[in-house]
Amino acid sequence: MEAPTEMSLSYQPQAAQAVTSLPAQSSNLFQNAAGFHIIGGQFVSGDVHNHQNTSPANAGVSSSPLNIMDENFSESEIYCNQLLRRKRGFPLYVPAPSQNLPAAYRRKGVAIGDVGRVTPEGIFDFFFNIYLPADHPINDNHVPESFLPLIPYDSRDIVNMSYDPGDCVTTSSVQNLALDPPLDEFPGGDFVFSCGVPQGAILALPHGGHLEKLENVEAMRVYAATHAESWYKYITEVRGRALGNGALYLVTGCEKTQSWGMSSFYSVDDQFQLAFKPRLRPDSTSQYRWSGVHGHRLPAQHKSYNSPPNGGPLNQTTFIHGLSISLGVGLWAKLFAKVEIRDIGESQLGGVNGNSMAYSAGSSLFSWSLGILGGGAPAAGKQHTEQRGNAFLSDISPISKIFHPGELINAYILHRVPQATVVLSHDDDWCDILSDQVQATRYRRFRN
Repeated sequence: MEAPTEMSLSYQPQAAQAVTSLPAQSSNLFQNAAGFHIIGGQFVSGDVHNHQNTSPANAGVSSSPLNIMDENFSESEIYCNQLLRRKRGFPLYVPAPSQNLPAAYRRKGVAIGDVGRVTPEGIFDFFFNIYLPADHPINDNHVPESFLPLIPYDSRDIVNMSYDPGDCVTTSSVQNLALDPPLDEFPGGDFVFSCGVPQGAILALPHGGHLEKLENVEAMRVYAATHAESWYKYITEVRGRALGNGALYLVTGCEKTQSWGMSSFYSVDDQFQLAFKPRLRPDSTSQYRWSGVHGHRLPAQHKSYNSPPNGGPLNQTTFIHGLSISLGVGLWAKLFAKVEIRDIGESQLGGVNGNSMAYSAGSSLFSWSLGILGGGAPAAGKQHTEQRGNAFLSDISPISKIFHPGELINAYILHRVPQATVVLSHDDDWCDILSDQVQATRYRRFRN
């Protein structure tokens, strides 16, 4: 992260004045989650009543496989929803930085402190970075009104982790069969995968990857809680994005690579194999490409990115870590006072105070997440109707089909604690919920 210039002003949060947090020891909602907080609002632990039930007896968890995909799901949704469970962070289906961003941003890609959203296509839509001054080339003066950057984080709080060339991230239905040693010109060697039914996803990393993650995010929580309302206002009004409540994201870490290969499949009824290997091109350069093995056809979705022959920047972001930010019901209504918002498909999801994520009143957070990951209601959306004079303006904007557990958690908490002003949840908080090893005998159910 580039530090602000010496003459720039920095925002220095006063945690005691800005944050009311639910103490970790007083909540059983995420017993194994570290650093889980409810930010904002005048409430204490007594306002939240959580009961843990570890009984395995017919608790409403279906015995069918989780996350069954079909043709109703987009390519990005199939890939991202399946790799969520690998606990590497939130997967991006488009790792490259958008070409419409400043050159300074494109050279580095996603960075700690970025504020953005994940689009339905799996792109990280960058708005501004909270650690850089407004006139920095990356922010380029596209920041909220009265913006002041947050004071830089301590480099000692950064965790760095490298993944070796040839690393891969797959669902449990996929096995890497490649045994060939890496070559000098192809450090990742060959990838050969055995793919089982009924669906799966693969991320192959010929050059490995590097994770940079900020462990101490308390200053970011306070800063985000203080400015969340102005961020939503700026992004919706000035930047023209139709954000659902909870779709705003603050990056606390990211995993990057120089090259990658992605593949995903669904609704297959027989095991097959596919390979990701380097191939010689007519210009004597080589690149990795997907192919079938032993006459097997390629899955419906596959793509790859090869670094330039002389090496390229580490700007391909495969996973992000961060905070999902939601406004309380009162702030959301204040911000969009002129707009009537009605959820479409409420018969499938139920409504929660106008939030984009919804669930039936009697459902638990756990069973709700399984329902969404199991393929429930991918086409839900919102209708916005606004009156201007004698004219009524209406449009239908879809909710992002890429399921983000942070939005779900925030909507659940807002329903349980409606007096909260801002709710933040970190990606580390939901990892255990989406484990591939969840069984009826091990799950945690949350209910009133």
